[in-house]
Amino acid sequence: MKTFVLLAVIGLASAVPAPQFDGLKDLFKGFESEDNGLETVPYKTINKTLDGDLAFEIREYPSVKWACTEMTYEMEASDDSEADNSESGIFQAMRRMMSGSSWKKRPSSKMFMRLFRYISGVNVERQEIEMTTPVLSKMTPNMESNTMSNRMCFYLDSAAQDNPPTPEEETVEIDVNEPLTVAVYEFGGYAMKDSVWEKRAAEFKNKLGDRANSLITDSYFTAGYDSPMKFWNRKNEVMFQLKN
Repeated sequence: MKTFVLLAVIGLASAVPAPQFDGLKDLFKGFESEDNGLETVPYKTINKTLDGDLAFEIREYPSVKWACTEMTYEMEASDDSEADNSESGIFQAMRRMMSGSSWKKRPSSKMFMRLFRYISGVNVERQEIEMTTPVLSKMTPNMESNTMSNRMCFYLDSAAQDNPPTPEEETVEIDVNEPLTVAVYEFGGYAMKDSVWEKRAAEFKNKLGDRANSLITDSYFTAGYDSPMKFWNRKNEVMFQLKN
């Protein structure tokens, strides 16, 4: 399958304008290593459960600082194409990344770029911060209004925790979370659209059965660990907060 994708990249490259060609260098970095070397938000695993086809863990996150932004927008139609790990599914994901226009218009892309600009030095102190993992979002769907409230955050690395730079954009703020205990469900593949996260959150809740009664399930957290340019062995997580 990797040969197929490499050939697809070459084919797509021929259709990419010359100024964009340098971006292909970054695309090939997705093949280099399974370890992206980025600092990850600290947490403590309380326990792990394996029950038939369900595997999940209970995890505690300490109080730390994040750069956050949020949007409320109309919920998108369900689309399973990005959860497709077949050769054709990966190829379609690559085509969307290369075209770029529709991705840039997505609320999640707009929020990501706000935060990325902040860590890239678009802040009062013009201070750059290293990228970290995961990109964490709290998703709160409203079925009555057919809207999604999404609060996306970047964990601020250890060098920036004590004194983070001041955001310049009004839509970005520094947040300190309360200690958080969550049930965590991991899955692979692409999860670039809300509909994929929604499907996985519903899947997790259904598999939990009565155990879901101890969780807050009207909202959920999503955690993405990989660049879109990483094609295999991707790591995504959905989380439900435990009730007090």
